[in-house]
Amino acid sequence: MARYDDINAGAISVIGFVSIIITFVIIVASQVLYFQYQEIENKRKHVLFPINESSVKLAQQKTTLENYTWLDREKGIVTKPIQQSMQDVLKNLKSEK
Repeated sequence: MARYDDINAGAISVIGFVSIIITFVIIVASQVLYFQYQEIENKRKHVLFPINESSVKLAQQKTTLENYTWLDREKGIVTKPIQQSMQDVLKNLKSEK
């Protein structure tokens, strides 16, 4: 006859094993959902905030500051890169001393 205070090791093992499997499935499912929502959010942000005119304008200004460009071809007026201009100013200041 079975005693009521006996531990059923088989049932405890099965319940533990099933709990481990359920926990693993929940973790994997959570990660899959997270990465799906992350991809959806990244696509939404990319579509809602495309490159705008200010980025184009900044690129044009950077090009103007870093390269020689014509201001007036008829008069022969040319702009030079900002770095070159700063070096020329420093040379002029040193030569004045």
